Amino acid sequence: MSDAPKPLELVYRSVDGLDLSLDVFLPESATQTSKVPVLIWWHGGGLLQGTRKGSRLCQYGISPHHLSAPAKHKLCVVSPDYRLAPQTRLPGILSDCASAMDFVRSPAFAQATGNRVDASKMVVSGSSAGGWLSLLAGTGIGYAACGLDLPAPVSGIAALYPISDLADPFWTTKQHPVSYMPRVIPDEEVAPFIDPAADKVGFSAVDSKRSIFYHYMVQEGILESLLLDGTGVPASAVGVAPALKTGKFTPPPTYIIHGDIDDKVPCGQARDVVAALKELNADFEYEELPGVNHLFDKDPEEKMEKMYAFVARVTK
Repeated sequence: MSDAPKPLELVYRSVDGLDLSLDVFLPESATQTSKVPVLIWWHGGGLLQGTRKGSRLCQYGISPHHLSAPAKHKLCVVSPDYRLAPQTRLPGILSDCASAMDFVRSPAFAQATGNRVDASKMVVSGSSAGGWLSLLAGTGIGYAACGLDLPAPVSGIAALYPISDLADPFWTTKQHPVSYMPRVIPDEEVAPFIDPAADKVGFSAVDSKRSIFYHYMVQEGILESLLLDGTGVPASAVGVAPALKTGKFTPPPTYIIHGDIDDKVPCGQARDVVAALKELNADFEYEELPGVNHLFDKDPEEKMEKMYAFVARVTK
């Protein structure tokens, strides 16, 4: 897209010392006296694969509407990588989210961006598994159970077709083959990636062999074990709707969008969170799109206007 700014690539560090990168898309109009809010967006891939880097479909790995957002919506968009499971379990991934948020609030980030970003006006966002990360990081759900400090409060959450609860049968029931796959994926095809003792990685290329991993996980119904084995953290501790229903968490304003024929992440994952938000009389907006599947916002024609209106409202 011709109006997309070039990203500034910065490095933040995981708690175990792995350097992780993030891309910063900053509007040219931002100045020290006219700072812009920030949207942190985490990529999807079941926390098993994926990257902020680009592919033939989307420049830089984020969607076309993200690329337009700096100029169109006067918004700084930050796209971080994070360590992938099972080499890093969910507690480590959640700590990476908090580290990225802390970095965006840091003097180092302010200096690198010319002090043109108002990091006190932060919305956390993500797609698919990244949407789940935004719900967890934005509410603090799961952090104490994972032995982590709660992230600092945010202005809002914008979760796109999010995973939200490992207890859903979609994540625990074998499908041979998966409904949207023409074949059963053999174990040996994912052997290099499923070993938790393999080298830790902070991203995998969109066209790499690891890109089959998500579909194998759905096929075998093993997301919980890949994310939580050996941690002592129960799946219930990172289930968004069940945690909200305890009344122990106060969500910030929240926007959720999901297509009702999504065959990669069931729409029920969003509906359950929305029902819990409704019970709390929380500030939320929900869009359920009829006849729409996963990754719909990758379409260059999808402008996500209601999401950006929400972001503008909560970062005034």
